[in-house]
Formats: sequence, structure tokens, C-alpha cells
Amino acid sequence: MKSVQSKGFIKAISLLLCLCFAFSTVFCIPALAEETTKASVSDLQEKKDKIKEKINETQQKIDELAEQKDKTAETITALDRKISLLQDQINLLQSDIDNLQAQIKKTQEDIDRTEQEIVKTQQEIDQKQAEFDQIFADYCQRLRAMYISGHTSNLEVLLTSIDISSILTRSQMIKSVSKQDSDSLDSLMKKMNEIEQAKAELEKKRNQLKKDKELLEKNKKSLEENMEAMQQSKSELNSEVGKANAIMRKLNDDTSEYQEAIETNEKQLKEVQMEIDAAYARASRGTGSIQGSTGDGSHSGTLSYPTYSRSVSAGYPNYSSGRYHGGVDFRCPSGTKVCAAASGTVIVAKNLNYSYGHYLIIDHGNGLSTLYAHNTTLLVGVGDHVNRGDQIAFSGSTGNSTGPHCHFEVRVNGTRVNPWNYL
Repeated sequence: MKSVQSKGFIKAISLLLCLCFAFSTVFCIPALAEETTKASVSDLQEKKDKIKEKINETQQKIDELAEQKDKTAETITALDRKISLLQDQINLLQSDIDNLQAQIKKTQEDIDRTEQEIVKTQQEIDQKQAEFDQIFADYCQRLRAMYISGHTSNLEVLLTSIDISSILTRSQMIKSVSKQDSDSLDSLMKKMNEIEQAKAELEKKRNQLKKDKELLEKNKKSLEENMEAMQQSKSELNSEVGKANAIMRKLNDDTSEYQEAIETNEKQLKEVQMEIDAAYARASRGTGSIQGSTGDGSHSGTLSYPTYSRSVSAGYPNYSSGRYHGGVDFRCPSGTKVCAAASGTVIVAKNLNYSYGHYLIIDHGNGLSTLYAHNTTLLVGVGDHVNRGDQIAFSGSTGNSTGPHCHFEVRVNGTRVNPWNYL
């Protein structure tokens, strides 16, 4: 029995030593990998640097042209180039912002999840600790009892018995106590290991939480810097657009070439194109009152002019400055009659204060359609059938226009083509 008791004391001492270490264990975890690799960040920065270099070169060209008053058209082209580069710069910054916002959202979700896991793990630790404390208290009570009774051998316990009944009873008690102490120690060791594991997991989650919060703050700071840079780029872009439009208005006065002013609202431009694409898609399906319109765009005879005026202020496909121009502009005063170039069905009729302004599109069948823009008033709506020569609008200078005219386009299956091939 003495050897059994000695083993019990050794296990108890081992248990206490393990407990000392269990509550001071600290685990480290690998750093959280960032969404954007160093290589991709470097590539993006290289693109930004190249754009900035091109912007500086373009500005130098603009400055040189500004000293030559007869180079107005070239100045507009150079400004167009700078505006395009600034827009590219903004697009890159927007890409950065979108990526950072996605990272911030994901990191915040990780933080929220980790905080919930920490609470749950702490509750599990508290429960295991309570179970451990109860088992440990019971075992300590038994150790105190054994200490008070002294370290006697099994033989001494039996020899002090007064009769055979006491000997049998004490012998059974010794066996029972020995097994119960051993079971208690095993239970304590098991609970201690469980608590150690739970605390290690808790420490791991806390380190993870710390890393996530540091990453979150870093991404938020980068986001603020990029948004500030974007605002500066947008301000510069608006300034350059204003300069370009002012020069174009001056060019209008000198040459009577009315132009579409430069637009920078990409969202609005995309919305206009989406509306037009949707209208062509409906027409090609032959939905509603609109007849199906797909084909090679061939047309019997020629299209009639949209206005009485034959004076062209800007042709297809470029202005005199070299900027793209998707139609033909017929110079005429505001309020001039605008007529259908051929019979067909109206598939678009919009009143905008940007882009095409008040405009409409007529589907003539076989994939052919015509567009009339910058009107002051539209006289027909979607689904209306019109005949060749019918008045459909009054001309004007609404939307993205620098002077009164009728902007006329011919499209085949939605793609702009040369109107002169049909007039």
C-alpha cells in the first residue's frame, strides 16, 4: 500500500507542476496573408507610374500648343488624350478601392466570427475549470486526510486492527481508497489537458483577432488615401474637361462646327448604351408592337435628310480635331422640324439632360435604324409607327451639345455606320 500511496503522491506533485505550466502556455500563429500579393501591388503601381508619366508628357504638349493660337484643334486632341489618361488613372484607383473594400468586408467578417468563437471558447474553459476545481477539491481533501493519518504501510494498518472483522474492513477500504485516488488523478489529468488545449485555442484566436484588426486598420488607411487621390484626379479631370469644352465653344464661334462636349460621367454613358442595347434586343425579338429587326441593314432606295438643312457642321466619323464622331450634324436653328428618314417604329424616346439629350431611335427593319439627338421636343413615343417624312421632333441643343443642330446617326444592328452611304 505504501508504494501505491507514494505513486499517488508523485502523480499529485506532477499534476500540480503541470497546472503551473498550463496557465502560462502561449501559442503563436502565422501572420494573416493579405489578399493582394506583393507582385500584384508592384504591377499596379507600375501602371500608375506609367500613366502619370504619360500625363506629364501630354501636359507638356498642351502647354506648347497653348502658345500657338492656330493649333486649337490639336490642343483639343491633346486635352482629349490627357482626359483619357486621367480617366484611366481614376479607373485604377477605383479598382484599388473596390479591392480594399472587399478586403475590409472580409476582414470584418473574420473579426466578428473570431470574437464569437472567443466567447464560446471562454465559456467552455469556464465550464471545464469548474469541473476541474470540484475534482481537485475532492482530491485535496483526501490528500489532507491521508497526511493527517500519517504515511503508514498496509501491514501497519492491518496489525492495528483489533479483530478479524476490522482487518477485512480495513483491507477492503485500502483497496477502495487506492482505486478511487487513482481514478481521481486520471480525471484531474484529463480535465487539465482539456483546459490546456482550450486555453491554447483561445490564445490562438486572440492572436488571430489582433492580426485581423491590424490588417483592417491598414486597409482602412489605404482606402482613405486612395479615395483622396481619386478626388484629386477627378478634380483635375473636371478642370481639363472644362478647358476642352471652352476651347470647343471658341472653335464653334470660329468655324460653326457644333460638337458634343466631352463627358466624364461613365455611369450615365453606360446607362444610355444599356438602354439602347436593350431596345435593339427587344426589336430583334419582335416583342410588343415592334417588328423583328435583324439583317444586313440594306434599304430600298435612300434615306431622306432629317432636316431641310444640308449644311453639315460635323461629319462622320471625326470632327476636324480628330475626335470620334458617330454621326452627321446638320446645322439648323433650334425649333427646326426633324423628320423621319424612312418609315418605321420608334424603339427609343428619351428626354435626358446629358449625352444625346432629347433623342429617339426609329427601327426601319432588316437591322437598319436611325437616331436623332439633341432635340428640344419629341413628338412621338416608343411603339409609334411613323412614315417617311413625318415630323418626329423639333431640333435644339439639349444634352451634351455645344450649339443647335440635328445629330443624325445610321445604325445596323445597333452599330453606327456611315450615314452618307444611305443619304
